[in-house]
Amino acid sequence: MNNLFDKVFSINEVKVSAFILILFISSLFGLTMYVFDGDISDNLLMFMSTLIYAITGINAFNIAKDAIKETKKRNKMIVNKERNEQT
Repeated sequence: MNNLFDKVFSINEVKVSAFILILFISSLFGLTMYVFDGDISDNLLMFMSTLIYAITGINAFNIAKDAIKETKKRNKMIVNKERNEQT
């Protein structure tokens, strides 16, 4: 059961989900500020852009990590196949 939980909810997905939730709440707050005041503060805009960069960075690192894992796995299979052919 614990292994299934680890596969379904990894730490990175939880981080991204929390960032997305915070970004959504910040967007709603910014929309509310715009409706009532006609302007969104620069601090909120910088905070939201930082959240977007963080989400993008986490996703990019996950993609790179998966590509490296796949390459290592493929190289290991090739080496094992060559060893089997030599014997």
